[in-house]
Amino acid sequence: MLKPFRNFSQGVIPIMTWGGLKGGISVAIALSLPDGEWKPTILTATYIVVIFSIIVQGLTVARLAERVGRAPELM
Repeated sequence: MLKPFRNFSQGVIPIMTWGGLKGGISVAIALSLPDGEWKPTILTATYIVVIFSIIVQGLTVARLAERVGRAPELM
């Protein structure tokens, strides 16, 4: 989608996509739910998924950078 506006080097898009942490919106939506019997369950599940994705994505982004040939520029 950004291609018409900017040219990115090879491998930048996969790294930005994988490294992008997208949990803030999910947590905000879960927190905005009206009080009810399911809110604590949904909130807990949301936090677990967000924390898991942060850990997995954070620990594997360096491997992805090596795979697409971008590691020397990141270090």
